[in-house]
Amino acid sequence: MALLRSLTVVFFFFLSSVFAVSAQGGDVNIECPFPEGQEVSSEEKCAEYSACEWAGTLCHLKANSEAGYVVEGAPEPTPRGYKLNLKKIDPSLTLFNSDIQELVFEVINHEDYHLQIKIYDPIEERYEVPVPLDLPEKEGDLPQYVVNTTQDGEPFWFSVSRESSTEGPLFSLEGALIFEDQFLQFTSSLPTEYLYGLGENTHHVFKHDFASRETKPLFAKDQPVGDTEVNNYGVHPYYVNVNHETGTAHSVLFFNSNAMEYSTYLLSDGKPVLTFRSIGGIIDLHFFLGPSLEEVNIQYSTMVGLPAFPQYWTLGFQLSRYGYTSVEEVREVRERMKVMAIPQDGQTIDIDYMLRFRDFTYDPESWAELPQLAEELHNDNIKLTLIWDPALVIDFENYPPSQRGKDADVFIKWMSEDLVPEDQEPGCESYMIGYVWPDTKTIFPDFFKPETKTWWASEFETFHKEVSYDAVWIDMNEPANFGTNLAHPWNWPPEKPDWSLKCPDNKWDSPPYPTKMVRVGGSESQRISEKTLCMSGNHTDGNQTYLHYDVHSLYGWSETVATFEGLEDLFPGKRPVVLSRSTFPGSGHYATHWLGDNAAKWDHLRNSVVGMLEFNLFSVPMVGADVCGFFDNSTMELCARWMQVGAFYPFDRNHNSIDQSPQDPAYWPEVAAISKEVLTLRYKYLPYLYTLFHDAHHHGHSVVRPLFSEHLTDTDALVIDDQFMWGTGIMVAPVMEEGITRRSVYFPEGKWYDLETGLLVAIGPLTLYVDVPLEVIPVYAQGGIIMPCQEPALTTKDSRQNPFCLTVALDTNSRAAGELFWDDGEIVHTMEHEGTYFAEFEYLDDILTMNVYDSMTPVEGLNLETVVIFGVATDPTGITVNGESLQSSSWKFEESVLTVTLSVPMGENLVVTLIF
Repeated sequence: MALLRSLTVVFFFFLSSVFAVSAQGGDVNIECPFPEGQEVSSEEKCAEYSACEWAGTLCHLKANSEAGYVVEGAPEPTPRGYKLNLKKIDPSLTLFNSDIQELVFEVINHEDYHLQIKIYDPIEERYEVPVPLDLPEKEGDLPQYVVNTTQDGEPFWFSVSRESSTEGPLFSLEGALIFEDQFLQFTSSLPTEYLYGLGENTHHVFKHDFASRETKPLFAKDQPVGDTEVNNYGVHPYYVNVNHETGTAHSVLFFNSNAMEYSTYLLSDGKPVLTFRSIGGIIDLHFFLGPSLEEVNIQYSTMVGLPAFPQYWTLGFQLSRYGYTSVEEVREVRERMKVMAIPQDGQTIDIDYMLRFRDFTYDPESWAELPQLAEELHNDNIKLTLIWDPALVIDFENYPPSQRGKDADVFIKWMSEDLVPEDQEPGCESYMIGYVWPDTKTIFPDFFKPETKTWWASEFETFHKEVSYDAVWIDMNEPANFGTNLAHPWNWPPEKPDWSLKCPDNKWDSPPYPTKMVRVGGSESQRISEKTLCMSGNHTDGNQTYLHYDVHSLYGWSETVATFEGLEDLFPGKRPVVLSRSTFPGSGHYATHWLGDNAAKWDHLRNSVVGMLEFNLFSVPMVGADVCGFFDNSTMELCARWMQVGAFYPFDRNHNSIDQSPQDPAYWPEVAAISKEVLTLRYKYLPYLYTLFHDAHHHGHSVVRPLFSEHLTDTDALVIDDQFMWGTGIMVAPVMEEGITRRSVYFPEGKWYDLETGLLVAIGPLTLYVDVPLEVIPVYAQGGIIMPCQEPALTTKDSRQNPFCLTVALDTNSRAAGELFWDDGEIVHTMEHEGTYFAEFEYLDDILTMNVYDSMTPVEGLNLETVVIFGVATDPTGITVNGESLQSSSWKFEESVLTVTLSVPMGENLVVTLIF
């Protein structure tokens, strides 16, 4: 099959030459990149770069036929595709004088829906991302894609299209490919402007803007949520593009971890394009052809790693803050929650509990009773999450974790001995030394090393013997370092002489093109190492050595894997619970993510919904923001509205900063009442949310979805990002503006019911204005879906003992379907495990059926006691349950809502028949 595929490719190779000239965009004006930004653009500046030319008001790259590469020879078949040899057309045309003169363009066929394209140096081995991907052992038989290229002797160009479509290319190279030692650039035209993803940035809207050119950097950084084009904590160079005319979606991953940036803009002919620039590695592209949005999500998740299955309690409400002063203060906050009867499942404690901010310690004075607090929380069925930062102090004599780490040689080192500073602290060998929260200089674990993972797991086990925590929050793992290249860190002890980590002036720490990140986010040093480690550090996995320059943005991922594996050892048979700030493709396989240090601002509340939607595209579905805002003092109204939105984040945690006013939901009576109501609704539908996470973990589905998920031709839905879905069943239309009591709600095609009353609200597509007083968040059920639910309690442990219910929302054909997955809420998940239960529900022809599979053990003693059906035309004259007639007093019909009371074990099949 591989040879046949190659011959087919050759056929297309010649076919493509018919339209290559018009498609390759040799004369398009691709903006020339300046390290200082476009503000310095001028004819004189343009002349410094021989690959560029001045065109009146714009400095742009010369044509592909001049500044690009030429195809040399015929394609060479490979076991999974083919290769083309490329050669630089004119070596004198350059940007930074380090062009790779010869390249290989390689097409690699994977599944029918999945294509990989690599462009690399065939002579000198270059860095490639070491994150493992789940790739198939053999290629598919019926590929959905076609790769077109130019032929021997022609300027290099390529495109990717659907195999059977007239919609045009999904990806088409525009202008010249630039491939230098520390600078890669390529531009692609896109089918439409409906572009989503690419992060982690501060995005104010879900759909990217093309009307004005926007450039955003990607590089893991300790950068709070901002109001400008800043790079934040993680890196996800992955996008989804929707074609509204064909109703299809595809996605592309640029699998590269070096510092990069991307630009969205329109060419002079109105064509939307996307430019990627990276300062290292290779070009490694993965295409996923969907064609539905959920198929795209499944395909991408399957490759990077299916999302972790959260323990059930983590779906409950969690409370946290930075600035708890003592165990007693946590007890007081917990008591407020109990008095106000607000559901809660998790209590998180920030670095306050540590002794001098040192990992694996707790303060023997203010936090002396931390072990007892853990037991008190457990007695209330509340789980405890503690925070860890990666940096450890160099006080080897008095701090055993560092000494044990030194003995195992687990810390990051300078890449060469000559870079070790002259003032290197005694006993620190060639370790790179920084400064973070502790009052002592710090060193940083290299989580790529197997020895580091073993040591890290051991430290967690040792500390758990003192404090019985349940989950681990890993923060500051970009990694963050304070004051790099400055006179001193902001929190440096004033009585000590000035000091900070200083990075050398070499090609790694002073690259020719440091990307836009050095010009945004208040960068004080305007260097790539701002607020982090020097790029001239070494990492190793025991077999291969990596520069920090290359793997910087993988630091959070590597710590996440090490932490996850450590908790697997600590809690055998249970699913680890890890919360990570920095992420990369594949992180969702191990961790939950929160969107970082936001502020108590209305636009940050709105941005959080965009971030939540994006991370579901990134296969990190367990995501949320700091409810009520981290920085600044929240107001009662803002916190109330944020608690309402947070009740529909997958990860729902209220968290704020030190020196800010309290904002736990019990602090304001009004917020307490609103929180109790909306969290009660959340807890009622946790069985549905848990089942969505089962689908994510088992198949790769997303959990939170945009309105257009099932409506790719609906141009109204394609731009809506102030509403969102839980799966296909629940739509949320939150209030995210101050002072409003009325908002518009868009309803896509189908029937939509009020989730709480069951009344029909709209048959879409339709926009309605609805009243939204402070105590109301509009939540709707989509017709056609059956959602399992449960009588809510104040904790998930108590809720899980309560009777089940079903909400049946009928579609326009009076049909509906759904499912339920159930287990003990914490075991390592396999469908073959004797402790897993699965049920399928269907409503068809006035008959509701429940078919149960697998083990009945998880639902032993639990009954289905209520079925509520939305959209019933008339009151039935009779109802039977498994053939037995119900008394008429067992159901109630009111305004097309039928409520049936019954008592059937969840472990038994069920047939409910309505008689009219």
